[in-house]
Amino acid sequence: MAHPSSLLTERRLADLVQDDARTAAVLEAHGLDFCCGGTQTLEEACRDRGLAPDTVASAIEALGAPGDQHRLPPELADLDRLTRHIVDTHHQYVRDAMPVVLGWLDRLVERHGLRHPELREVRTVFRTLATDMTAHMAKEETLLFPAIDALARERRVGGQLPAGPFATILHPVRVMEDDHQQAGQLLEQLRRATNGYEPPADGCATYKACYAELLRFERDLHLHVHLENNILFPKALEAEQTLA
Repeated sequence: MAHPSSLLTERRLADLVQDDARTAAVLEAHGLDFCCGGTQTLEEACRDRGLAPDTVASAIEALGAPGDQHRLPPELADLDRLTRHIVDTHHQYVRDAMPVVLGWLDRLVERHGLRHPELREVRTVFRTLATDMTAHMAKEETLLFPAIDALARERRVGGQLPAGPFATILHPVRVMEDDHQQAGQLLEQLRRATNGYEPPADGCATYKACYAELLRFERDLHLHVHLENNILFPKALEAEQTLA
């Protein structure tokens, strides 16, 4: 078999997803947090949620051996390339999706709010998430990511610790991680309010499209946070220590 169960259950969630992106869908299906909770082993995370670790491990095993397309591309091992990937792929998706979803939610509340009062909660929570993400991404793009890019450039040429706006990037990293935790809590509220993004039987085409996009938004944000919390930030802190 591709992954012996006993070995899988001892591995961190973040490492499972880093080695095989397909495992993200398996972990999400079981309610396991691989982004903010990625330091937990599969066994620890399953025990916390009352799940059988071997059941989840078997679902991962059933995926078979991962191919190159299921792993983080080697070129993203460079910190500055990874920050650019996050901005161009995940930040851009968030910016594109937010106004579309908010427009749909306004229309749904107007047309179906009386029959489905939960729509107002969905709109309120998503508005909060959109506001928070807009501010969060701006802080990363104007402050933290340029500092990480400078670290990457200096390490590549064997240079010295670059001067920057922070005594250490540890402090802004912790702020970003707190933001991620808050975003994760808002996603949990959305999942509950939408019954797992399942539109009601009388839901119109807009209802279905909106909930499908909310599910896509959740999955993209989980991967987005995973790349930062579990790959970018630890490697950036390691680079800073190396150059200090």
